[in-house]
Amino acid sequence: MKLHRNLALGIISCLEMILKDKKALKSSLKQLLKKNRNWGSRDRRFIGEAVFEIIRWKRKFSEMGKLDPKLDRYYWNLLGVWILYKDITLPDWENFSEIKKKSINFKLNPKSKSRAINQSIPDWLDDLGIKSFGKALWEKEIENLNKTAPLVLRVNIFRTTTEKLQNIFKKKYAIESKKIPEYPYALFLDKHQKLDNLELFKKGWFEIQDANSQRVSVFAAPRPGMTVIDACAGAGGKTLHMANIMQNKGSIIALDPNNKKLEQLKIRIKRNGIRMVTIHNLNNENYEKKYKTNADLVLIDAPCSGLGVLRRNPAAKWQMNPTNIQKLIYIQQEILQKQSIYVKRGGILVYSTCSIFPDENENQIKNFLATSLGKSFHLEKEETFLTHQSKGDGFYMARLIKS
Repeated sequence: MKLHRNLALGIISCLEMILKDKKALKSSLKQLLKKNRNWGSRDRRFIGEAVFEIIRWKRKFSEMGKLDPKLDRYYWNLLGVWILYKDITLPDWENFSEIKKKSINFKLNPKSKSRAINQSIPDWLDDLGIKSFGKALWEKEIENLNKTAPLVLRVNIFRTTTEKLQNIFKKKYAIESKKIPEYPYALFLDKHQKLDNLELFKKGWFEIQDANSQRVSVFAAPRPGMTVIDACAGAGGKTLHMANIMQNKGSIIALDPNNKKLEQLKIRIKRNGIRMVTIHNLNNENYEKKYKTNADLVLIDAPCSGLGVLRRNPAAKWQMNPTNIQKLIYIQQEILQKQSIYVKRGGILVYSTCSIFPDENENQIKNFLATSLGKSFHLEKEETFLTHQSKGDGFYMARLIKS
């Protein structure tokens, strides 16, 4: 394949947005592709693959090429090593003048390099993994967190069934999928492909949602007729799922401080045929008097490090650090304190994160239960889903009951 300069420039700009400016990976890539609508599907796939692989294996590629992150051409050098690693012809451009194929060690000896280099993670993350899980378990987990995540759909039962959607995918679009008993609403696709342009998606037949993310709503176990607060709703993946479980009966109050995400949720609610969701900006506390000690269930899908979903967002390991995690831990405890007041007596508080590390999870719940508000709750059950065991993203969830 011949690499055209406009594609290379696009990759470099995306790498700079993600690694230098700390922008979100998927939104940066989406922004780049939106600006360049003239690129064909093959070019767009190529750019997506390049960005994800370079971000995922940044440290390993840097070690292969002995690259210096302080150099002005670091991102061009990263791209150059990736191009040669993929056995693509390196263009004879000034941008790649520092890249010498003969000096690149494509076959790093695992025994002579640290796990952090071989698995392309920061040293602090490797230390945290060993501390949290021990060497044997952590090696399995980080190896699986570096694999490409499958494409998983959640079927909207207000529109169709898993069997019907699976058959239409196969007959009309030649898309193969499979069902797994532990995930009653999910379809697992054999390969990644663009689906949001399909008429079925536009009609609300399905949403894209990881398998273990789907477990959270099932774990929360909302029932028809309940009053439920989704305290960190975002764009509403779990809001929509809980509405399915509740059969569109009852009330879900979706809260989030981000108006853009709430606008996305409004669109998704309409597309999914849901009638039971009320939306509030989290910073507007008009809802407080109405729902205080009145909710049957409060779900806190808390902001977290995202280190359980590195398969889908490898940028998190470069954008996160121990200081940022400590700030998030404080925010999580603040949210627990603020949102737990809405749970009525005998009601349920569910806390979840897409992190796998105890300080954001088990320890966070222990700390909450020791507070004056937390003492009115008891822990019913908690689960951590590791990627190498569950084959889904890394998630933690705890279910607490108010006495």
